[in-house]
Amino acid sequence: MQPIIERGTVETQDEKLLLGRWLSKILIGFLVKETGLLLDRKRPDSGPMVPAQFIEELQHCHFVLQSARKPTTFRCLHGDLPFSLYFYEVADTGGDQEFDLSTNIFGQSVAIRAGRLGVILVSDGGLQMHAGPGGPYALSGSAVSGAQFSELAARVHYKATLRDATHFYITSENDEFMHVEQMHVESYSGLIPGSDELRIFKEWDEEALSYALAAYTRCDRSAVFDEGTKTCKSTLGSLLSDH
Repeated sequence: MQPIIERGTVETQDEKLLLGRWLSKILIGFLVKETGLLLDRKRPDSGPMVPAQFIEELQHCHFVLQSARKPTTFRCLHGDLPFSLYFYEVADTGGDQEFDLSTNIFGQSVAIRAGRLGVILVSDGGLQMHAGPGGPYALSGSAVSGAQFSELAARVHYKATLRDATHFYITSENDEFMHVEQMHVESYSGLIPGSDELRIFKEWDEEALSYALAAYTRCDRSAVFDEGTKTCKSTLGSLLSDH
């Protein structure tokens, strides 16, 4: 990972898979740790922060991690790899911290800024990539400030919580190779009312987004949400005008 972090850009498909493995390992690591930590240490009967069986939900992460064992080919429905991945070159403005990490455990997303590289992974089989290959406002690959990266991460984390579908897979392997194939998508809640289209994401809600923005950008909610228009404010204005 070190050369990618120092360069601040992601240049090849192999590097995307390497990033996917690294971030999947971190996401599973958080979950494994939190299954052993009490929700409330004063009340031992409160149970763990995360139920152990929740780790079984991370089938997408497991498929990606298994690719470290032997050469793996993926056949995916929404792209080349079975996850959503967005990356950014984070400008050094002097005052920004050089490392930051955020997760949304139940959305199965993780974002890391390490030096000049900012990267966000969603363990969703690529559903966010299907909805928008470039991520929020199609800005993946752009140069951003630290504050802008935090906002982009918050938007991806929030969308991850809206996911309302999953994939079915077939895997096969021999002594030398492994093959992972996405077969189809199944929606948890079925069709969108009045249409023949599967519901993949629940409806976007700007007010709900504002709480995510406040949490992930460490800002007061009043600074990121306009109560009059019921819309979120954004640090991305200059980037959007360039696009």
